[in-house]
Amino acid sequence: MRRWEELRPEFDKRNVRILTVSTDTVSELVAGRKKHGLGGLMLSDRDLSVTDLFGLRNLGIHSGMPGSAKALPVPTSILADANGEVVWMDQSENYQQRSEPGFVLNALQEHLG
Repeated sequence: MRRWEELRPEFDKRNVRILTVSTDTVSELVAGRKKHGLGGLMLSDRDLSVTDLFGLRNLGIHSGMPGSAKALPVPTSILADANGEVVWMDQSENYQQRSEPGFVLNALQEHLG
């Protein structure tokens, strides 16, 4: 989420809203928001119900640690237009990597003007 804050002016210019879905608990999300000054809507998906709706559960070897979520989602960045249609999606093969801000900026410019 911190990486998306770098693009905040570009998001605001295009009226783009940020929504994150993670396996973090609500308290972890609140603490991260405060610590890093994050904006956007942050959702906790501990049981992976939202992750599964989008078919983004990591079916590889990376499952949750004891006491954490039962598995991890595949890191995915999605841009949807004003009608909710997905116009761009980037998925990482490495569960520890996310889309680079410059890569997302190029997608913003190409798909959302």
